[in-house]
Amino acid sequence: MKTAMKKYVIWPVLAVLLSCQDSFLDVKPDKALVVPTTLADYQAVLDNFDSMNSPGLNLIAGDEFTASPEQFQSWEYVERQAYLWAEDLYSGAGSSDWDVPYKAVFAANLVLEGADKLSPSAESSNLIGYAYFYRANAFYGLAQQFAQPYEPQSARSQLGIPLKLTTQVTKTVARASLFDTYQQILSDLQQAAGLVTAESVWKNRPSRAAVYALMARVQLAMGDYENAEKSASASLTLSGELVDFNELDTAAKLSFPDSPKDANQEVLYYNRMNFYLFFFTPYYQVDSSLYASYGAGDLRKRCYFDTLADGTVWYKGSYAGSFGFFSGLATDEVYLTRAECYARKGSTGLALSDLNTLLAKRFKKGAFKPLTVNNAEQALRLVIAERKKELVARGLRWADLRRLNKEEAFKTTLRRTVDGKQYVLTPGSVRYTFPIPPGELSGSGIEQNPR
Repeated sequence: MKTAMKKYVIWPVLAVLLSCQDSFLDVKPDKALVVPTTLADYQAVLDNFDSMNSPGLNLIAGDEFTASPEQFQSWEYVERQAYLWAEDLYSGAGSSDWDVPYKAVFAANLVLEGADKLSPSAESSNLIGYAYFYRANAFYGLAQQFAQPYEPQSARSQLGIPLKLTTQVTKTVARASLFDTYQQILSDLQQAAGLVTAESVWKNRPSRAAVYALMARVQLAMGDYENAEKSASASLTLSGELVDFNELDTAAKLSFPDSPKDANQEVLYYNRMNFYLFFFTPYYQVDSSLYASYGAGDLRKRCYFDTLADGTVWYKGSYAGSFGFFSGLATDEVYLTRAECYARKGSTGLALSDLNTLLAKRFKKGAFKPLTVNNAEQALRLVIAERKKELVARGLRWADLRRLNKEEAFKTTLRRTVDGKQYVLTPGSVRYTFPIPPGELSGSGIEQNPR
């Protein structure tokens, strides 16, 4: 990845993309500092890992991890507030969960606007496809945290996120509708699918399978199961490999490689969440009910988790290895997405086939017995249960809670007790949508989410 190391490009770009400000949408970067002109220059802009990180507060707000009183008190203010689903998360400060994705959007827009300066080639087409993918991924992450869950019937009247589609900074960007937000995400992914190559040497650069995997993730969040199934199938046709957990060292400190180049074969796109103090052992512990949900012979219990001397169970199974929590795309998620879509349309046999294909790689050899059910409803329940057990700590549980809480069979009430006081997050609560950082409101005049 030599292009990523070209300091004469990267450092000026970092000065723009990673500078601190009260309102990223209103910042006026000095264009004189941004001087990419060649294909390698523009690739270097997109290869900046930290500007592509995904939001992370949703992991703290979800139900996969918990904390002792001592752990809770060791966190920063915004982490404690997110954990308690508080009305005020930021105490006047900004949020990297908002700023960083919009930096990725800026980087993508910079490349898209400069693409016409490049000679047409397979490499330049690939670069443009990457930019569309990164922008779609950033918009999706923002929508899952700062916009309401998608409802087809009301999406045109609900607020989405500001869709910044140029590097122009003098124009105020209002919040688009939820419908337009998701349509823009899908449009970007359609563009990317026609441009990126089938394979990518570096996992932090998306392959076509990754594009279709993200498309399936977005369509699942929309409740568009027919198209989510098609997108998942397109992804798996291109890349359907699974890791056999029997080949992993269950006693290892970390179960998976920690490099985008060396990421395991399931990884379609390597990405990480924003870093928070919460994410570092021993500042959290795995939810006891989640830990207890893995049955005999299920190797995920030993590959995902370890127990400290004091009995605290912590998570070691990130596909990002030692570099934080993985928020990219992998084939196990795609199998589960397609299995859910199959179950929802009544294709029980196909749903179980995908589910059993995955689980056969997760159980100790000789211990796994293929699952059987009597109907599609039972198959769906199995798939939803396996999503929680398989996709731990990837930032997907929050999105699942938001969409599944609309169905009576899958509604979940979250509860915390801190300092003797109980906190409750009910299904459908407005607090499943994070407040927009206050600096954005004063700088752009956009509307705040109800809280």
